[in-house]
Amino acid sequence: MRVLLAQVSLLPEILSKKINAWDLPRLAAQNGFQGVEWLDRLLPSLEPTALRRLGQLSREAGAAPNALSLSIPYDASPNRLNAATRRCLALLEACPDMGVSVVRVALARSGLNLGHLLEIAASLRPVSCQRRDPLGWAGRLIYFALARAGLARDRGHGMAPPPYPKEALDRAARSLEPLAKRAAELGLSLGVENHWGISGRPDDLLYTMGRLRDFGLGACLDLDNFYRDRDALDGVAALASQAVHVHYKAHGVDARAEAQGLGYQARLEALRAVGYAGAFSVEYEGPPPGLNGARRAAEVLRALWEPEASPT
Repeated sequence: MRVLLAQVSLLPEILSKKINAWDLPRLAAQNGFQGVEWLDRLLPSLEPTALRRLGQLSREAGAAPNALSLSIPYDASPNRLNAATRRCLALLEACPDMGVSVVRVALARSGLNLGHLLEIAASLRPVSCQRRDPLGWAGRLIYFALARAGLARDRGHGMAPPPYPKEALDRAARSLEPLAKRAAELGLSLGVENHWGISGRPDDLLYTMGRLRDFGLGACLDLDNFYRDRDALDGVAALASQAVHVHYKAHGVDARAEAQGLGYQARLEALRAVGYAGAFSVEYEGPPPGLNGARRAAEVLRALWEPEASPT
């Protein structure tokens, strides 16, 4: 199995510059990961030469192929949506050079949220500065402050909203279409994450993906992104056959006890039942150091997925 280190697992350390993104492929490989899932907002640069360097460093470390995480504000104004689409398309074009083979995309709301705050901070800087440093000092300050307050992570697990109307789901599908089309042309696997809101209910997500079936759009299945009043195992089973990538979420320092409490073994069995053979990304959201937490979570994940390979 391939287990990737999600860059967001090291969010506080990267924002405070205790860990350099350029060192991440080496650190991932040294800690038993087979690649990195980069987050667009945490990339050290958007310059093509810098993205090629990330790919080269990954190959030298033996940490590739990688994954990339994007988001698209599906209900934004035309101008904002067009700008976000152009940015995502440019990053898709860079994926071959980055050693990226699978891309996760989240359907984000356009209201005043973390992503929008970061966009505002970036927009106040010249385009050349945005490309050399996507966040900038103001963006890092916002992100770091929210991360320290625990507000830069997933805040889901509430009660499920009503099913979204078909016109809203169709709008979400239209926002994804340029990305799905280009990803297919580049030979990339593109998966929409079950990431709350309009993608938080499996039936809604399946409908959205079905609208883009011709482009091979799949799901980035997060094993823990399910509302507390819905059966998570049923949700995993509904999405498993469409999964092109899987996120394994960890929140605490006791990875084994957490996996048992969440019933991860049964959720992984639902994936195994449909023959899932793709990569897993470990997203650690617990207390630092993130690298240690992610490594412990990866060890538990491997033991659950490949019990015959685990030490007795």
